[in-house]
Amino acid sequence: MALVTDRWYCTLDALRAEIGDETTDNDARLGRYIAQASRWLEDYTERTFYPVSETKHFDAPCRDADRLFLEYADLLTVDTLTDGEGAIASGNYWLYPLNLTPAHSIVLDTTALGRGFRYASTPQRAIAVAGQWGWCADYISTGHVLGAAISTTTATRIDVGGTAEVGMMLLVDDEAMHVSAVSGAIATVQRGALGTTAATHSSGASVWMYRPPADVALAVSVLAASYNNTRAAGGIKSERIEDYSITYATGGDESVPPVTLTVAKRYRRIGP
Repeated sequence: MALVTDRWYCTLDALRAEIGDETTDNDARLGRYIAQASRWLEDYTERTFYPVSETKHFDAPCRDADRLFLEYADLLTVDTLTDGEGAIASGNYWLYPLNLTPAHSIVLDTTALGRGFRYASTPQRAIAVAGQWGWCADYISTGHVLGAAISTTTATRIDVGGTAEVGMMLLVDDEAMHVSAVSGAIATVQRGALGTTAATHSSGASVWMYRPPADVALAVSVLAASYNNTRAAGGIKSERIEDYSITYATGGDESVPPVTLTVAKRYRRIGP
């Protein structure tokens, strides 16, 4: 069974600011709304906005043997590429589009390699690409360093050397960690997030933070705020008080705030 990684595209503090809640009384509920809004955006766009490390499998191409179209996938970096004949060295292929990320295709240098993609007994799942997948892998410094070593791969309470926020996706060395609670400089984290491997880390290691696109963070905070503000609507469709009326949407795109829907449509994947 695969580990479920929380991917929040806005922090709890950002949502509190969005709705003007200066307390922590509603944090559990607000956290659920952030998670729900983040999943809605991923489902609608068919993308992730953090880099997820994993191996994906693809059928060998039937027409252009040198070109693999990565259907429904955004490729950021490649660790290993293999087909029916084994590993293909990084110098024998290019990622397209050139000079841009994410990539949507892998094109073999047939002159250098002397062949196109091949398979053994069947073209199904003949190609394996291990690497980072997602729309972006942007990260910034938090300005902090670990205040104490992380000496085990199972520790979930870590000293991040300063203030963190619930919902942040931290990066220490090569390990991603999702922050689920904060008490002073101590953060409770999910280890080995985004398909990374939990590891030990030295005191003083730099603490970085993955940062989704600004419009994605805004879209999620606005949608999560909408979930919060309409939570009591229940089955009510519309309500009138004298000359004023309010209507609650019951589902579909019409229930999503315009700002969120505009951003989601901008990133929505176009089919092959």
